[in-house]
Amino acid sequence: MSVLALAASGLVGLASAPAAHAAVLPLTQYVDPFIGTDDSNAPNPVPGGAGGSTYPGAVVPFGGVQFGPDTPTASPSGYRYKDASVEDFSLTHFDGAGCANNEDLPLLPVTGALGTSPGSNWTGYASGYTKANEVARPGYYKTRLDRYATDVELSATTRTGMGKLTYPASKASRLLVATGRSATGSRAGTVHVSGDEMTGSVTAGGFCGSSKTYQIYFDIRFDRTPTGFGTWSGATVTDGSANASGTNTGAYVTFDTTGNTTVQFKVGLSYVSVAGAQANVAAENGGWDFGAVRTAADGSWNQMLNRLQVSGGSTAERQKFYTSLYHVLQSPNVSSDVNGDYRGFDNAVHHSARPVYQNYSGWDIYRSWAALIGLIAPTEASDIAKSMVLDGQQGGLLPKWSQQTNEDFVMTGDPGPIIVASLYAFGARDFDTSAALALMEKASNGGTAQGSAIRGRQSTYTNLHYLDDPSDSLEYSASDFAVAQFAKALGNTSSYTTHMSRAQWWRNTFSQESSYVQQRRSDGSWTWPLDPASQSTFTEGNASQYTWMVPYDFADLINSMGGRQTAVQRLDHHFTEVNAGQSRPYYYIGNEPEHGVPWAYNYARHPAGASDAVRKVMAESFTTGAGGLPGNDDLGATSAWYVWAALGMYPATPGADTLALHGPQFPSVLIQRAAGNITINTSGSGPYVQGLGVNGSATSHSYLRYPDLAAGATLTYTMGAAPSATWGTGASDVPPSFQDGATPVPAAPELGADLAQGATATGSAVCAAAESPDKAVDGSLKNNSKWCSAASSPSLRVDLGSARTMSSFVVKHAGLGGENTGWNTGGFQIQTSADGSSWSTAATVTGSRSSRTYHPVSARTARYVRLVITSPANTSNSAARIYELEVYGT
Repeated sequence: MSVLALAASGLVGLASAPAAHAAVLPLTQYVDPFIGTDDSNAPNPVPGGAGGSTYPGAVVPFGGVQFGPDTPTASPSGYRYKDASVEDFSLTHFDGAGCANNEDLPLLPVTGALGTSPGSNWTGYASGYTKANEVARPGYYKTRLDRYATDVELSATTRTGMGKLTYPASKASRLLVATGRSATGSRAGTVHVSGDEMTGSVTAGGFCGSSKTYQIYFDIRFDRTPTGFGTWSGATVTDGSANASGTNTGAYVTFDTTGNTTVQFKVGLSYVSVAGAQANVAAENGGWDFGAVRTAADGSWNQMLNRLQVSGGSTAERQKFYTSLYHVLQSPNVSSDVNGDYRGFDNAVHHSARPVYQNYSGWDIYRSWAALIGLIAPTEASDIAKSMVLDGQQGGLLPKWSQQTNEDFVMTGDPGPIIVASLYAFGARDFDTSAALALMEKASNGGTAQGSAIRGRQSTYTNLHYLDDPSDSLEYSASDFAVAQFAKALGNTSSYTTHMSRAQWWRNTFSQESSYVQQRRSDGSWTWPLDPASQSTFTEGNASQYTWMVPYDFADLINSMGGRQTAVQRLDHHFTEVNAGQSRPYYYIGNEPEHGVPWAYNYARHPAGASDAVRKVMAESFTTGAGGLPGNDDLGATSAWYVWAALGMYPATPGADTLALHGPQFPSVLIQRAAGNITINTSGSGPYVQGLGVNGSATSHSYLRYPDLAAGATLTYTMGAAPSATWGTGASDVPPSFQDGATPVPAAPELGADLAQGATATGSAVCAAAESPDKAVDGSLKNNSKWCSAASSPSLRVDLGSARTMSSFVVKHAGLGGENTGWNTGGFQIQTSADGSSWSTAATVTGSRSSRTYHPVSARTARYVRLVITSPANTSNSAARIYELEVYGT
């Protein structure tokens, strides 16, 4: 079957076209594979996470071959845009992983005699290149190696890569093939040259320091018989040798290009056998038409990208959107051969009539990627879920962070159940759900994958109902929630009850004193003081960031914080910065734990805040430049966030079917699905939703559930320049929180308007000019907005302007501003006065460590309120820091 016929059948890229709802648009023109190939601007990013770590090589949707260039300083991605030379072109890459990976089977065209052996000096053959000669398009890559005056063009099918080399006229035009080199070290390989074919194997693996490896078998075919060949082993080069094996080995072939300067080659990969690689080449690329392969790859991408058609918007917005969608659809990767054979997690060869996928960045992709794939690619999503179940059946558990047939146990928690549950929640149903649930339960009962537990601290978790690593504890709880929702969907009440009860253990990580998620010792005590910006005891983040990682129970989290007004103020503070890195108390889009935080505003009845935050992130942290991704793409996770953001909705609750809404970026969106199209239209201008119609019926809800869209739907937004007072702001308008398994946190009182906000404030001498008394009554925690005084017995006085009846006070201390909780006020009095001279005490506080204090009192009438500090902090610090003094009443 020809490549073009394969494209028509859907076998290239394995992406069957959606139902023919709309004309196919030329959308690959908006994809720039260079976006994400260099560093972003995040301070103190996660290791290896300064940029997107994407690669510009040739790949088709979910392709098992990622054929692209490798450059000197590119770890962990293989390629860095700013590098000026190319070391080789290898067949395997990850889209944005955070550790060195892949770059297996490096190939490099050279000219002239070989000097030092490539086995001992591979990088000595690297060549500079000129940026103007470099091109990257979906399914195609081209550059010119200036040192060798050779043009390199690459394309791909699902299981093969194809190269077109245009050498200068030379009798010594060569192609070097390294079988002992990868990004993670030198390992054993084999190679055999026979006429116009080269076969062999390489030892791959070693991801993130893992000692595990696996075999990749290859078949390389040339469009003409080489005029010479040889091999190398270490420092020794043997001309005319047809075989080599061992570490630091490889082979070369030589062509006479004096009459015909073009040499083409095809490379098939298999994880089963050389015969499998040969069959993959024969089935997917039987001819020598490079242009047809490139066209088919472009067509496969265009077919997939057309599942989401957006209209309007700027060219830059379309570039960011479709490049993000392109990254989303690259992983996981097909690993089965064309005949259905694949290697399982038990290292045995199995057979499947459906494609088998591998490579799961579990901790990253469960948060939004899985739901997006479920929604826009339900057939592929079902095959992915089926593949994960097969991995579990053959290896012990659903994969956590796996590379091909190896579970490498990277990152924390137990993400496999969340991925499968999210795929299911958004439409992937064609897999063995009963087996999936059994594997989920096995993990939560201490089961092992390839001999090791994924939940290595499950016994401690079930004994204490929390872990002393709060981020890991939240990950366990998030997985339990997903298991519960999946079990409920399957009708397993017992499993649902067990896992929902465990999911609610998130509460044991939230300190009422600090008002943050933080470390708790095994004796139940909290470490103190807490620096909300410190990474200590958190995985790639801090307390300020992880406190929001309770997306299935934002209602109780918000009530635990003191109510929606405080939550909104804290969110406003949090979005002061949007790519803050790991050690600042602000939002960090460059890493996944915070991806869903903007939509916490919806739960606080302030969806306008979500709109502001999302659009700020989209504008500031995603660009069309090489540094245009704010952090590791992590196999499509970061890009999936952008796609959802542009669509105007987000899967706020991993493992469930909730979509929180904030309004789309484009005036018109068409999501093409075989089950029925989803059409999104907007009228009016501005970033804020004023109203929403679902299939013609108005709703003030700021969320949808997947069943609302499953059979197709029409969403009609009315947008405006100012926040709406009615849409999404009612108590019944918020997305659902899931509170089964525990008694809900008592609802925080609705206090009404803050009588002190904007009032005249005076106080003791300030620490700095910007920390004046008025900052304590401005209604904001943002931008270090506080009154600070190091005076002896400092006080703060507020004039309400007239006599007011008051019944409660709220004081917001240093911790809520992202400062050390040791600086929370230790002792103070709240006093009131009618005339500003005679004062009565409303509340006296001593020995406090709390970041927020609430003081209900018997109703009283007064014009003035005074805060008298008796202990400025709960440590030895001598400065008083008050972020807000709030007065409530009538």
